[in-house]
Amino acid sequence: MRHLVATAIAGGPADAVAEMLVRSLRRDLAGQPPALLLVFASLDQPLDEVLPPLRAAFPGATLLGCSTAGEFTEKGHHKRATAALAVAGNLQVFAGLGRALGKDPAAAAHQATDSIPGQVEGYSHRTALVLLDPLAGNGEEATLHVAALLGAEVPLAGGAAGDYLHMDTTQVAVDDEVAADALAVAVLFSQQPLGIGVCHGHRPLSEPLQVTRAVGNVVHQIEGRPAWRVWKEHTRAHSLARGVDPEELTGDDIRAYLLRYEAGLAAGEGYKIRAPLALEEDGSIRFACGIPQGSILRITEGDPSGQVESAREAARRARRQLHSGEIAGAVVFDCICRNLILGDDFDEAVRGISEALEGAPLAGFETYGEIALDVGELSGFHNTTTVVLAFPR
Repeated sequence: MRHLVATAIAGGPADAVAEMLVRSLRRDLAGQPPALLLVFASLDQPLDEVLPPLRAAFPGATLLGCSTAGEFTEKGHHKRATAALAVAGNLQVFAGLGRALGKDPAAAAHQATDSIPGQVEGYSHRTALVLLDPLAGNGEEATLHVAALLGAEVPLAGGAAGDYLHMDTTQVAVDDEVAADALAVAVLFSQQPLGIGVCHGHRPLSEPLQVTRAVGNVVHQIEGRPAWRVWKEHTRAHSLARGVDPEELTGDDIRAYLLRYEAGLAAGEGYKIRAPLALEEDGSIRFACGIPQGSILRITEGDPSGQVESAREAARRARRQLHSGEIAGAVVFDCICRNLILGDDFDEAVRGISEALEGAPLAGFETYGEIALDVGELSGFHNTTTVVLAFPR
């Protein structure tokens, strides 16, 4: 047996949800013990309440979990629910939790990976799963530290936990431990390579622009001028063509505008997306993660049709990496910003992923950032992007 993937989703009180997830996963696993169990829980099902029954039901599985901003499986997209994915078969999984991520991302990465072996006899392929608390503010740094510790030959996939845009507390979990300000890392040892696909669906509108003043995740000036003024200048013609004048925007309309016109930082042959979340009173722009001063960016545009197609493409890319050509299932990390762009059409994006995977079981959540770092890549933290990790049959 290679891999068998089972998924489940349920909403309601945490104890009832846990019972329904256990029953559904047991049925679809048909007696096979899972090696890996992933749990993506809404705020309505706190991790410290929903995880213990799942741990008790599948004691041999390594469990990773996090809080979310939305949940889905191949059956559709939900809110206020918990999604779970179990993988059985030829897989060995080792995991760790690193704390105090905000204070010292390097130390947190060391703590999370310290007990993970470098090799397992008979399992020649390694893939890392990473879940982290984005409110600690070190998503990019943590990803790169984990990559350096595991080695350049280990691809990474994962996502940043959510809390339905409250921006209050996000949590991750490994087995019995649940924590904020933390980093969860699992290394999956497999006999065949797993597949990772990543795609964002944005296209550049502006020429390259230099960030001339930035502090953390706030960009104050671009090309020596207020960031918002530059943003409007380079997007106004495109926006007017669709009937929107940026000079007349207020409140939530500004946030929607920023999500349509996001930043693209050069990464290899393409761009990694950085999501602008808010306009400050002084004309600076607050982003979902840090933008280093001196960075070169291009303002991009992402329309709904491009977002749906990019989700399909991420799934296709993940599947193409599977040597067997057959897929058992997949885990998906998809940004909450894409949901805000797509609205009701987010369901179409989930259906597109499922169709591209020929209806194979999948489970995922809406993130505050996505992780996809393949061999040779320099940066693996993304925004407004779909990341798909596929398991061969």
